[in-house]
Amino acid sequence: MITLDDGSGPTSAWHRLSQTFLRPPPQKTQPQPEVDFSRMSDEEKKARIVGVDPTERKVGIVASVLGVALALYANVPYMVSKVSVLTTVKPKHKVCGTAAGITDLHYVASTKSCDGIYASSHYVLPLVISLVLAAAIYVTVRIRRRAPLAFTMVMTGLAFGSLLVLLPYGFAGGWIMFRAWRTQKYGAPTAKAPLTGWTPPPPRGSMRRAKSAPPRTRKGKGGDTATGTRKPPSANKRYTPKSPPKKKAPPPAS
Repeated sequence: MITLDDGSGPTSAWHRLSQTFLRPPPQKTQPQPEVDFSRMSDEEKKARIVGVDPTERKVGIVASVLGVALALYANVPYMVSKVSVLTTVKPKHKVCGTAAGITDLHYVASTKSCDGIYASSHYVLPLVISLVLAAAIYVTVRIRRRAPLAFTMVMTGLAFGSLLVLLPYGFAGGWIMFRAWRTQKYGAPTAKAPLTGWTPPPPRGSMRRAKSAPPRTRKGKGGDTATGTRKPPSANKRYTPKSPPKKKAPPPAS
């Protein structure tokens, strides 16, 4: 007698061998069928091109959350505490004058500029713009559109006025548009060659004109709209008398 490994009790050698060699093989998971582009309409293809996929959705959500965090970090500390920062006031003979909304102006020899403390109202507008753009990224993720998502990412990077923020946001926006281009050309954002059965949809303007324009028929000069061939001219019913024959001049007299 042989004891099973699971401790369920003794069993025969034949049962052990049958379980080992006669056990049906495990069922393999069926691969997911590929997209049948032949049954996909032009509108469905356009939705595939302009729509946001799950990977881009995650990137958009991360960019939105990061935008909110950067907006708070770049403005709220200067609104709460009095922090001296670089101002736009130009020094004259190493002397800083006065400016509205700026206090504690002083000349900094290392940078040859004037530093001061801005009022809290100075940071309200940049904070609001940054938060609105960060929220716009999330809205474009919700509506699942690639072009608005890329645009709001680039605008968010520009709103902070820092190259360190603009580069990642600009790269993310360009990456999304590159995936849209690949989807339009190859049928998938990660494909490097056209997928089987994929044909790009016609431009949106041509589809709109084809639906709205009535069927046109070619009209010939003679009025035949079916083939465009010219009809022979019909006989003129107006009577025109024949002109009399011309008289010959008499020969000159000799």
